[in-house]
Amino acid sequence: ARARAMSTTSKAAMKNAMRRKRRREDEGARRAATATTMRSGTGDDGEDGGSASDGAGEIERVERTGAYGSYGSMSGAMSIEDDEWATAQRTWDALAAALPASLREGKVWMPFYYDGDAGKRLKQSGFKKVVHKKQDFFERVRDRVFVKSCACVVDNPPYTGKGMKERILKALKGAGVPFCLLLPLGVLHSAMVREILDAEHVQVIIPRKCYVMKKGGTEVPFRYLCWLCYRMRLERDLYLID
Repeated sequence: ARARAMSTTSKAAMKNAMRRKRRREDEGARRAATATTMRSGTGDDGEDGGSASDGAGEIERVERTGAYGSYGSMSGAMSIEDDEWATAQRTWDALAAALPASLREGKVWMPFYYDGDAGKRLKQSGFKKVVHKKQDFFERVRDRVFVKSCACVVDNPPYTGKGMKERILKALKGAGVPFCLLLPLGVLHSAMVREILDAEHVQVIIPRKCYVMKKGGTEVPFRYLCWLCYRMRLERDLYLID
């Protein structure tokens, strides 16, 4: 009986070892693919998303951690899988209630593309002119005529790598367009925001929860996120919303 028990234990150990080996091989293949592939913009829906071809070599890739990855991580280190979340309708509705009603008549640019539905969701929240196409963000943002025609940028941008947020903020500030971006709450503590943006024009909308989802999946609530607003001319500098 003892021999049979030892034999059973030994087989189980071998199976576990094989599973671990397969996981390591799969992880190695995924890392290799990640090193050569990078999503463009994965904030949400639209017709045009931003690719990161401009200076992509500066972006440090990180591994996915936890059941839901590091979405909203205070460290700002996000993996490619972490980017792949669409913002739910209720999150856009809550944001729309805090933004000036006048913006609903102007052109809103949503440059980051994931499932192609974010633009539709923002329109459902009351915005009439939403531009959401699958284009290279870093190329499109240099189109001064187009950017000047936009009232603002509102979107959930990609977090891939440790340098992506900086590049996006620098590009938008350089273009002179007001923006409202969903970012980890930790950016408010970072030197990055202080160095790139003028503090007098920074305002923040902090939701109690943000609901996001994988394409075709169920909604998942996340905390520790904020809408970083720049030159949006909100009535207050701080909003606490549901």
